[in-house]
Amino acid sequence: MSIYTDMIPVTLLCDNPKEGESGAPIENYEVIKEIQASIYKNDSFRSVQSTAYEQSTHNALTFYKGFEEHKKYRLRIGNTDMDVTYFNASGRFTVLLLKVLSYG
Repeated sequence: MSIYTDMIPVTLLCDNPKEGESGAPIENYEVIKEIQASIYKNDSFRSVQSTAYEQSTHNALTFYKGFEEHKKYRLRIGNTDMDVTYFNASGRFTVLLLKVLSYG
């Protein structure tokens, strides 16, 4: 299949932490924009030396280039949230490593 035909609409969220009553930072993910991304499940049989790849559950490709260092991002697809654990925007596509969040 082509990467273009695999693209689906996803919501990009960025963490803008707020200060709680005790002064500790609280996660506060805000919607940045809707982007198109191709998301693929990682191959569990592959032996990789990268800990970032080992901890990720999915990888993705997107045309969006607005990712900034030292910021936390999430992708939301329907009711599923995925943390962006790594991104590389240097090529034609931005490469993302994702980790599915399970709430309970």
